[in-house]
Amino acid sequence: MPIPVIANPDSEILQLSHEKFRWKTAGKIDLLENLFDDELVFIHLNGHISSKKKWINELRSKRFIYQYIDQREASVKLYGDSAVLVGNAVFSVSMSSYSNTYHLVYTEVYAKKTGEWKLVNIHTCAY
Repeated sequence: MPIPVIANPDSEILQLSHEKFRWKTAGKIDLLENLFDDELVFIHLNGHISSKKKWINELRSKRFIYQYIDQREASVKLYGDSAVLVGNAVFSVSMSSYSNTYHLVYTEVYAKKTGEWKLVNIHTCAY
């Protein structure tokens, strides 16, 4: 499902981030896979680092399931063909045999590649 073109790049990044959360809770892994750059680096809350391939496999196997994500704030700064989004949200997730809720601050870095925004880096930490 393509994202509609938006004239304001800040709004486009905010919408992509919001859609990404919706896709996570709806289990739309193919859409996430398309958004993630092939060289994505995801730094988790506990310092664990995942590649795109590893994270997509975790989501497909349902070892990690997003139950809900309540995005509280987000702002974007543009740097040419790169964008940095900083936000905070409440994440309710199931991992293997347990569930938990996390209050997280996150940074998402997007790069425009061949005319499309790709998510190249995610870094989360608790607050």
